[in-house]
Amino acid sequence: MNEVFGLPMSGIMATLIALLSLCLLSVAWVAWRRPVIFKLGVRNIPRRRAQTALIVVGLMLSTLIISTALGVGDTLDYSATSDTYRQLGRVDAVVVQSRSPEADLYAALDDTFGADALAVVERATAGIPEVDGLLPILDARVPVRHDSAGQGEPTAILTGIDPARLDAFGGLRGTDGNAVDLAAFAVNEVAISEEAAKELDAAAGDTVTAFFANKPLPLTVAAVVEDSTLAGHRETAVGLVMPLAQMQALTGQPDTVSMIAVSGAGGVRDAADGSESAVAALRSALAGQNLGVDPIKADMVEQAEGIAALFTGLFLVLGLFSIAAGVLLIVLIFTMLAAERRSEMGMARAVGTQRKQLIQQFVAEGSGYALLSGLVGAALGVGAAFGIAAGLRALFGDFLAIEPHVEPRSLVVAYCLGVVITFLAVVGSSWKISRLNVVAAVRDIPDVATGHRRKRTLVWGALLLGLGGLLAIQGAGAGVAFPFYAGMSLLPFGIALPLRFFGVASRPVFSAAGLYLLALWMLPQNAMNALVGELDGEIEMFFLSGIFMVVGATMVILQNTDLLLAGVSRLGGLFKGSLPAVRTAVAYPGAARGRTGLTIAMFSLIVFSLVMVATMNHNYTALYLGDEATAGWDVRADASNANPLADFRGDLAAQGVAAGEIAAVGVVASPGLFGSEVRLAGAPDWKNVDLRGMDPAFLDGSEFAFLSRAVGYADDAAVVAALRADPTLAVIDASALDGGGGFEEGSDDRFVLSGVGWDDETFAPRRVELARADGGISAVTIVGVIDEKVGALAGLFTARDTVAAVAPDPALISYYVRLADPDRADAVAQEIEAALLQNGVEGVSLRGEVEDQQRQSSGFLYLVQGFMGLGLLVGVAAVGVIAFRSVVERRQQIGVLRAIGYRRGLVSLSFLIETAFIVGMGVLSGTILGVVLARNLFTADDAADGAGFSVPWPVIATILVATVAIALVMTWVPSRQAARIAPAEALRYE
Repeated sequence: MNEVFGLPMSGIMATLIALLSLCLLSVAWVAWRRPVIFKLGVRNIPRRRAQTALIVVGLMLSTLIISTALGVGDTLDYSATSDTYRQLGRVDAVVVQSRSPEADLYAALDDTFGADALAVVERATAGIPEVDGLLPILDARVPVRHDSAGQGEPTAILTGIDPARLDAFGGLRGTDGNAVDLAAFAVNEVAISEEAAKELDAAAGDTVTAFFANKPLPLTVAAVVEDSTLAGHRETAVGLVMPLAQMQALTGQPDTVSMIAVSGAGGVRDAADGSESAVAALRSALAGQNLGVDPIKADMVEQAEGIAALFTGLFLVLGLFSIAAGVLLIVLIFTMLAAERRSEMGMARAVGTQRKQLIQQFVAEGSGYALLSGLVGAALGVGAAFGIAAGLRALFGDFLAIEPHVEPRSLVVAYCLGVVITFLAVVGSSWKISRLNVVAAVRDIPDVATGHRRKRTLVWGALLLGLGGLLAIQGAGAGVAFPFYAGMSLLPFGIALPLRFFGVASRPVFSAAGLYLLALWMLPQNAMNALVGELDGEIEMFFLSGIFMVVGATMVILQNTDLLLAGVSRLGGLFKGSLPAVRTAVAYPGAARGRTGLTIAMFSLIVFSLVMVATMNHNYTALYLGDEATAGWDVRADASNANPLADFRGDLAAQGVAAGEIAAVGVVASPGLFGSEVRLAGAPDWKNVDLRGMDPAFLDGSEFAFLSRAVGYADDAAVVAALRADPTLAVIDASALDGGGGFEEGSDDRFVLSGVGWDDETFAPRRVELARADGGISAVTIVGVIDEKVGALAGLFTARDTVAAVAPDPALISYYVRLADPDRADAVAQEIEAALLQNGVEGVSLRGEVEDQQRQSSGFLYLVQGFMGLGLLVGVAAVGVIAFRSVVERRQQIGVLRAIGYRRGLVSLSFLIETAFIVGMGVLSGTILGVVLARNLFTADDAADGAGFSVPWPVIATILVATVAIALVMTWVPSRQAARIAPAEALRYE
């Protein structure tokens, strides 16, 4: 992977190595100039190995998250690019029929042109040294049947290539690695791809039957070759290849080709790097020839790298919650270490040690932990990335061969960034804990609180108030959500600090600030839009909302801890035998609010993110699997133009499919399998969109739902009536809106219905031009945007007669079938496909297709949840560290309790109750915040208008129970250790 967030990885690595070097140089300076201070710090690392192991586990999380995210990106980049190079081989670009020099191979797959174009291309490339080979190719989509094995494939690519020109493209290779001599093939002999051999259960020497123009074509398998573009790999890897002349004769298309492949000088991987100048020169030479060039290899590699960068960015942003929790844990760990060594630090200060030397001591110790944790985190991140790769393979393995792969550069970046984050957190923590009252520290008593007012409190308040106001004004003016909400979230702190300076009690001030943050972020989106207008925000708002909501909730909890603990104590009164343990347990969280707050915030952050994603996934899955998803149809049967059907119902009846099962049939014609050229009226460039021509039966039988309608149409029925009356009107699915392109978002070829937003209920009718096969232009007017809930309808839909004028011979005819019994959709789809196999008909259950698509989306989000769940390691480590340090810190108190009659069981129970309270508050806070924010976001989505909101309690309960249970297990070990402490030994402990 070469880029992250648009920044080159090489530059990121160099910068992070420099930053890490600065960090290590500062520690090396301490070791050189202050060797005693350095040794005092690092000597603590090997002293308590169990504690060191827990600290390393806690500190490794940042590196683990970063390493995992980069590893996933590397895996996707490597898998997709390797698949591209493996499929294309030496094919770097293709020349196809196109109105524009910037062609799209898949939009032109069904177009053919005269073979004399090869001479034109040869003349054009004669002066281009970067081109070292041309190969004419003719394709036909055909069904294939292997009768002996009882196997068939409704869609295969029968392709013809010129054997005399194969050498420049590396030739054909058999699955055994040996070259296949295509020129030696006899008439009606073919080589089949490895995928075709698997699907048809065929081998060399077998006879298979292809069907073209409704005529059988018996073909003998001469060899099985590797899946590649030369072997017919297009939208499917099921390919059959023969010499071009035989293909032209067999299909009755003399002097005709589908494309001309172009090989660049160089190897499989490096030729694409220098193809840009060759493509530009070739496009210039072919201008006006009705031919265009698609640099397919460079485009596919660029797309693969873009997808990898997108996923890496997604995982990094979602991992910010865990990274933030990891930083909190670092602060917590060093706060507890400082509390344990308070007397030691006080005596050191009393005999002349300076504050900066205490900081240097802790930084030296923290650096040791950071370097070790970085190694552990980077290694475990590789394992986590490989685990996610296995999940991706299970979800998307049919489309892409996922191969786990992590670049050394990514490990270096993850290690350096993780260590730098940990080092900076250690420095900040060390600075804070070095500020102590020497006398109180020597006597090991709490610092004496004074009423002294510090002017810097006012300064900070003024800065936060000013910064918050500026950000809010700037965000509102620019219509950008991030600065607006960040500014509005800083304002309460800018007000609270001056109030505290002037003596207002902390509880009402910070409770009000926390409640304000919760109200700000929990306010329904529609209400906020009414106040400040619509603001644009992306995934970064998820992180920002989580941070401030957790901060607000934690502030409210901490400022009212005494009330909450009093309630817990009263509950404990119901169990008389355990009441002493309950009262002891509830005393400590209130006495150490900072420690309690950090732990609650950590668990709240992690649980918030998990619950939020789980709840959104649950509700959107239900939304997109609703009754509207299939538009009222049950089965779709796709038939190519290679073997057209004369009468769909009649052909089915002739093959024994019961006509009584079919209640209605609607027909949709598509000029191209992968889109057609369209553009907004007045736009200079042609774009790609799936064009669909509806017959009246389809229009009458479809249950349309529109996200947005053109001005003048009162409801959905009015739009449908207009489509029925006027063949020049059209509707388009919501993926054409800005931001709806998924992985194709930002593609130069993608058609975007500009000027229509996701929140627009109405829009001005938009005129769209359609490129006709005869070179002319037709036009339609878009009057509706199909709701994204209708997953079965994708593309630009207009009247079939209008599409017939664009393309008289459509590449695909789709028959939409409504059944008398919708529950038989899967069975009927299979029956239709089996009955019409020789026509190349492919039957699909629409409900099954939508469910499969949603299953992949949900499965991916489950992987995301698993990735985010790595943050629970922070909580586990935090609980373990807190419990172990609490035993050491309270050793004397435990001895006193045992001396006055506490049984071992009560001591152990006290620790468990304390943990249960702290973890429970964090889990409860995160759950409530996650559910509320998920509900606000879901109900604010226009697509969810009228849909019910539900909470996936089984999933959430599993998360919560697992979190609390693991936390209690981590507490149980040190609590048993504490219970075994002998009273006399504990009382003598110093």
